[in-house]
Amino acid sequence: MADNYKITQYSVSTILGYVENSQIAIPEIQRPFVWKGQEVRDLIDSLYEGYPIGYLIVWQNSQVRIRGFGKGGTKKILIDGQQRVTALMAALLGREVLDSQYRSHRIKIAFYPLAQPGEEKFAVSDASYEDKPGWIPDISVLFRRDFSFRKFEKEYKEKNPNLDTSLLEAAIDRLKGIVKHQVGVIELSFLLDIDVVSEIFIRINLQGKPLNQEDFAMSKISVNEQYDGDLIRNCIDYFCHLIKEPSFMTILKANEKEFMETEYGRLLGWLQEGEELLYVPSYSDVLKVVLIAGFGKSKIGDLVNLLSGKTKDKTFARGEVSQKVAKEAFETLGRGVRAFVSEENYKGFLKALRRAGYTSERLLYSQAVLNYCYAMYLLMDMEGLSSDKKESLMGRWMTMCLITGHYQSAPDTVVMKDYKEIREAGMESYLRQIEELRLGEEFFASVLPEKFTSTTARTAPYLAYLAAQTASGTLSLYSGENTVGGLYAAKAEAYQILPKDYLEKCGFKTRETYGQVANLTYISKEVKAIVRRKSPADYRGELEKQLSAEEIQASLAANDIPENIFDADTGSVPEILAERRRKMARKIQNHYYSL
Repeated sequence: MADNYKITQYSVSTILGYVENSQIAIPEIQRPFVWKGQEVRDLIDSLYEGYPIGYLIVWQNSQVRIRGFGKGGTKKILIDGQQRVTALMAALLGREVLDSQYRSHRIKIAFYPLAQPGEEKFAVSDASYEDKPGWIPDISVLFRRDFSFRKFEKEYKEKNPNLDTSLLEAAIDRLKGIVKHQVGVIELSFLLDIDVVSEIFIRINLQGKPLNQEDFAMSKISVNEQYDGDLIRNCIDYFCHLIKEPSFMTILKANEKEFMETEYGRLLGWLQEGEELLYVPSYSDVLKVVLIAGFGKSKIGDLVNLLSGKTKDKTFARGEVSQKVAKEAFETLGRGVRAFVSEENYKGFLKALRRAGYTSERLLYSQAVLNYCYAMYLLMDMEGLSSDKKESLMGRWMTMCLITGHYQSAPDTVVMKDYKEIREAGMESYLRQIEELRLGEEFFASVLPEKFTSTTARTAPYLAYLAAQTASGTLSLYSGENTVGGLYAAKAEAYQILPKDYLEKCGFKTRETYGQVANLTYISKEVKAIVRRKSPADYRGELEKQLSAEEIQASLAANDIPENIFDADTGSVPEILAERRRKMARKIQNHYYSL
């Protein structure tokens, strides 16, 4: 390996010059600028104090895609050090940077040249530093080619007439001298292939955060232009940013016209609408979903091997790489990514969730379950099912996953079984098998009710119950206009049907009784003013002044609360809670089969 690299040193000035002249470029396999202003400040302070700032790693290769420059040609590709180099260009050259949301902004560093030992010399600048005595609000002015110290000194004295400027020139010279600071650079040989460079890339830690397998996969995708890897990678990246920041479309249309005219670019057009979406995936989520639905695999390492053309086919010698395998893998990946970002699929998936009552982010159990469910939705799309059928099956599938804990244990193994069964029998047939095996009468009568003894308000079965209430538009307890779904989405506080203090008086002092989700509901502020954590018997009289007996009875029934709640006492509390658990399970059962 030693023959494949050399270690040299460049000054900061030389490095910045190389970047400005495109002799060092940033490849697409790297991340956007994610440093905070304080980290930029600390880097400048380290250079000012003469401390080392770590090695940069560059590689010369003519085939790697470069941001804004086409292919690499004779350029040196910056493999590690993007954040440091970008920080230097922002602070010293006044360049704007694009953050992780692709929003352009300046990071200005302020300097106090007259600082005494122990005083702050650098700060992240804001409007307050424009008139702060002695401070230079933006050090980039000192590094301009037309900078004149004499002119600067005159203006500085005018703004700070009472300050001793005898040390000013020395401090400015010292700051400007940081561009002479030597930075170690590891230059990788152009003979190294992308596999080796990518391996080096993912082994590097950035601020203590190691790059993961998904980063490696993205690098493999990005560099293979032969099979449209650059387009696939951009599609994934831009999709994930547009989901969070629809205004990014303006930047894409202005700067990525060639990409936007491709099939991948056109598929992203709908994202400029700026709709609020429940499912907001990262590039890692996209890869995982496509890996499941497109390849029937769950390990990112398997995807990397396929994209590299590595195969277990016995017709090839051990370790042999097949271009056919790589080509087919990229074709499958491209189809999967196009299906993932398709407006029809994406909105169809979200519509299915909403129809089943999962209308707010708070009702979605986890990102992992969403990923698995979307993979199943894409499998149904491959199966050619109608939109209505996909909606119905996905609503039931999501609810089944939550109430049974389908992906709770060994999820990778489970999702691979799902893939196999759906591909062989179809989603409808497979779900029917699950229903027959796991969702029989015994489940809804005995197994599911016990799940509502949980004291965790975000337990999956309870979210399924709230979704059932949301789907039916259930009004919250004793309310004539506020729905359970609306209150939950608005993060209303859960209310104990039988308050903790009352239960303790009845002898039930454990959280297992007063804290179980069967003892929770959601009420409006107006109703809260009536009940005020009283026992049902204590607030009944005031409640009856507001509602008729029929209205109270209907509200209790809608919220699956036994009518004898007003008669709760030491002897009846356990049975009241048990009855509510049974009613909650029946609510889910009825909702499930209505989908």
